[in-house]
This record gives sequence, structure tokens and C-alpha cells, in this order.
Amino acid sequence: FEESARVPLIVAAPGAGVRGQASPRTVELIDLYPTLAALAGLTPPADLQGASLVPLLKNPQTPWSRAAYSQVQPGAFPGWSVRTERWRYTEWDGGKRGTELYDHDRDPHEYQNLANDPKFAAVAAEMKSLVKQNWPKPVTAGKGPAKPSP
Repeated sequence: FEESARVPLIVAAPGAGVRGQASPRTVELIDLYPTLAALAGLTPPADLQGASLVPLLKNPQTPWSRAAYSQVQPGAFPGWSVRTERWRYTEWDGGKRGTELYDHDRDPHEYQNLANDPKFAAVAAEMKSLVKQNWPKPVTAGKGPAKPSP
């Protein structure tokens, strides 16, 4: 899942921060608009889902607690995924067709599903709550996105 959900993101802007340094932080493409607005000195609408990446441009190691979300529809049912710096959690058809939890510190290629391991129940519950925050309305298979686009 990880390799298909990632895209390269390179930001270069005059005076935007340090040059040539990668950040290990988890960001989303929806962060581009608030970032470009901030770099241009504009105030974006308050109801945007993304966040400005300017703090990371200034210091790539800045603490960052935002997660990244993705959705796939490989067939008749959807999959919703949330990625933090350490974990990826995925629910298939709202969990009815399974869940997946991977520890990217120990398993970057997502070979060992920890979703049903009792040792990781608290992590799975926390990640499940993030999915519910991003897709609060239940969706039946094949009915499209759980949350209308802004």
C-alpha cells in the first residue's frame, strides 16, 4: 500500500527555508494550497483540510503530528487508510472485509499485519479513530466517498 500512496514532493521557493534537506514528516498534497498561500503572504480559507508546510520548509525536523489519508476502490468495496510517521492502518469496507496495521519502523514493506495482534490493540484503536475522524459517515460498498469534498 505504501508504495502506491506516496508521491515525491519537492518545494523550492525564494526564502522558504533550508535548501536540499528532506523532511521525514508525513504530509499530503492537500497541504500545497495553504503552503503556497502562506509563501505568497495570503490567508487561505479557514476551512481547508490541509496545513501549511512552511514550518517544515524552515526546519525539516519540526515536530509534526498530522496524518495522511488515502482511499482506494480496488473492486466492489472501498479501503480507507491513515498513515502516521510510524503506522499505517487500513479498513476495507468499513472494517467488514478486514483491517490492516503495519509498523513502518519495523516493517517498511508491510509484510506483517498487526491488526489482530492483542499487543497492538491500543494502536489499532487509535488509528481506527483517525479513520473515523476523516470519514465520519458510514459508506456502503460501491457508493462512493464517505465525505463530500469541500
